[in-house]
Amino acid sequence: MPLSTFHRLIAMTLQFTFIEHIVRTPAALSCRFSRPEGFSFRAGQYMLLWPEPSGSLVHALSFSDSPQADLLEFTKRITGSTYCHALEALRPGDQITAKGPLGSFSADGAERIVCIAGGIGITPIRSILSELAHQRYHRPITLIYGNLDERDIAFADELAALRLPDFRLVHVLQKPVGAVKAHAGFITAEIIRSEVSRLEESTFLLSGPPVMVKAVEAQLAELHVSPERIRIDRFLGYT
Repeated sequence: MPLSTFHRLIAMTLQFTFIEHIVRTPAALSCRFSRPEGFSFRAGQYMLLWPEPSGSLVHALSFSDSPQADLLEFTKRITGSTYCHALEALRPGDQITAKGPLGSFSADGAERIVCIAGGIGITPIRSILSELAHQRYHRPITLIYGNLDERDIAFADELAALRLPDFRLVHVLQKPVGAVKAHAGFITAEIIRSEVSRLEESTFLLSGPPVMVKAVEAQLAELHVSPERIRIDRFLGYT
């Protein structure tokens, strides 16, 4: 996740008060916190979060809701790590240390948007899409969302209910068994070509683990998409 000089200058160290957990999938958990007075962030940004008093555990987590939301929400893939256990152990009223907001991943200036997310990489994408809905963005948006199976689709209902007039949600599942209509396998150039019109005019927002992002970059290169039209948020580890 790139950190510009500008964002270094405005990053703040804050205390967030925990409110509640929300289970998104069997392997994804949202943590909600009260919003400090006057605090703001841009859709697509993230924070560094220390969930326990010793300060030995830290992880970068993207905001997973709109900057307009009353609360602050971060969603994490639960892996059984010490960091994940600390998040799961939070109780209402607990305070954590946070630093940010950080990052420059955004859809700013894009007129035809294609979001491609893998797994928990949906978190900054959901924040961006929620903000675009708030802004009443009316241009074409396509979200291609890759997961293992139907149970792993975080924010399925929220994404389907987005109030965007020209929004298409395309699922790609390695195990497409269930009620969700989806392409089978991984996100390929063929799927992108079939689901995205006017490729040469589109701005692509990629978010997910590095292996997934690298694979999608290769598919976009095969489609002759200019690197200048690709914006990337790599999730560097799942600790």
